Amino acid sequence: MISQQDKNNKLSDIDHGSEDFAYSIFKTLDIFKLKRVGSFFNSIKRCGVDVSDILMVLVLMPFYQVSSVASLVKNGFEDSLTNGCGKDVYYDLKNNVKINWRSLLWLATLRFKKLSAPLNSIVVEKAKLRAFIADDSLLPKTGEKTEFISRVHDHVSGKFIFGYKLLVLGYWDGDSFYPLDFSLHREKGSQVQKAKERLAKAQKRQTVLKKKLEKVERKYEETNTALKKTKKENKGKKSNSAIRKIVVMENKRGNTKKKISTASGIFAKADNEIAILKAELKTAQAKYPDYGLSAKKHKNQYSKQRQACTPGAERAIEVDMKKTDSLNAMLKRAVRRGFTADYVLTDSWFCNISLVKTVLALGRKTKMHLISMARMGTVKYKLVANGKYYNAIELLTKYERKSVNARSHNSKYIKIPVEYDEIRVNLFFVKMGRSSKWKLLLTTDLCLNFQKLMDAYQLRWAIEVFFRECKQFLGLGQSRSTCFDTQVADTTISLVQYTILSFHKRISCQNTFDGIFESVVANIAEYNLAQKLQKIFWLIVETMSEFSGIDVLELTEDIFRDTNASEKLKRLNIFLPKEQLLDHAA
Repeated sequence: MISQQDKNNKLSDIDHGSEDFAYSIFKTLDIFKLKRVGSFFNSIKRCGVDVSDILMVLVLMPFYQVSSVASLVKNGFEDSLTNGCGKDVYYDLKNNVKINWRSLLWLATLRFKKLSAPLNSIVVEKAKLRAFIADDSLLPKTGEKTEFISRVHDHVSGKFIFGYKLLVLGYWDGDSFYPLDFSLHREKGSQVQKAKERLAKAQKRQTVLKKKLEKVERKYEETNTALKKTKKENKGKKSNSAIRKIVVMENKRGNTKKKISTASGIFAKADNEIAILKAELKTAQAKYPDYGLSAKKHKNQYSKQRQACTPGAERAIEVDMKKTDSLNAMLKRAVRRGFTADYVLTDSWFCNISLVKTVLALGRKTKMHLISMARMGTVKYKLVANGKYYNAIELLTKYERKSVNARSHNSKYIKIPVEYDEIRVNLFFVKMGRSSKWKLLLTTDLCLNFQKLMDAYQLRWAIEVFFRECKQFLGLGQSRSTCFDTQVADTTISLVQYTILSFHKRISCQNTFDGIFESVVANIAEYNLAQKLQKIFWLIVETMSEFSGIDVLELTEDIFRDTNASEKLKRLNIFLPKEQLLDHAA
């Protein structure tokens, strides 16, 4: 386990100079001009204190090893920073529905982009890939009374845990990863919904069967009426023709009666099935209530009236949005603010036709494309070769014997040109090492080969590192407030802190901002050597994965999400700052 002393040392390790870490952070903030960023919200005041001053204190708290506002006031730090205004000022700011926390994060990221642009422009090297990276992470909570809390599915453990799902859109600029936007979500629960869907499907089928039964019954009545009419018309006639007509009509009535019996049996089975599904729905509603909370617990949750059209009200609506819809909105906001990328990287949870269309629409001018893991599900793709439709399993079965060995990544792959809802995409089935599992990757970049596809997709692990670092060192998800507005505020502050630390790593050990450029040029050779050593290490990981039959993608993800494993790996790097190891490895 990592001790508190190790955690404190982690923060101080970011500054490689001999100066005190807090002072070096103040130098970074001076260049970053965080106070100016916060000044946009100074129209909202409390006790005559500017919002920018309060934000500065909140951002600096972890660097003073202060974990909460209560500790800040108790230790007397806020006396000198905000004239002893008291803890209520901080709480009121976080609870204020009029504070646009999304804008605050955007202002911080735009400042990062502006300050890092000169550095990127003068360093002579190969063009670096830039990517939007999206992923979600669980923020566990203990209090059932927290506003909008619900049971959410933990993909790692497979269990349902009380908390929020945090969706983050981040940006990899070729050197650093930093967050652009986020949203908090709750989950209503899939068990009840699936039971409702099964019941609705059965009821729809019953409606069809009922119409068929009614049609057969009408046919029987018509046939019976026709038989009576035929008997009446041929009454007393003993000719073969008359007898034949009556026999034919009797046979028709008999066949129709059999059809009624068959249709009635099928309808009765459907009726019994609906009764069973209704009982299952009732059981699911009792065992798996909406949001994982009983009606009583849901009623006891903290609730707050929010004025319409305020940022707080918009966030409250956003909590029930589909994460895929929220991601599309984030991408549009990022492009509007001037961010450009070569690729959008996501995992299979976000891959759908809506995201494909959004990325292509946004990338018309910048040639941005999507690379995403896709599910081996029921989605049908139109095969370009013959125009027929197949799902992923059917395509894999059809082309598995045509797989190609890729020595660069110690894997096998199959490239298949298809159309996804009339949009040309390429599917790559990938099997790493000796793993028996095939993964499916989808890309809209039709010129992308397998090696470049894998190199680009591996950048996605940067967001896993981001989640781990923020949770471990910046208190992401540790807010104990029952108010949802405060949860949003604390999450924003953690993300702003991460952005500032990412910027700090770029300018550490420099007396002036201009000194960054001289240092970069001087350290290029050393950086390239360290990069080669890291490639050797990841080659060893791939080789061991092949030998043991473990999927290297799954192993890499597990390493990034395991705190102890990540800490041990950091010690292997001899040239780069410890915090940069996983960034460059990704």
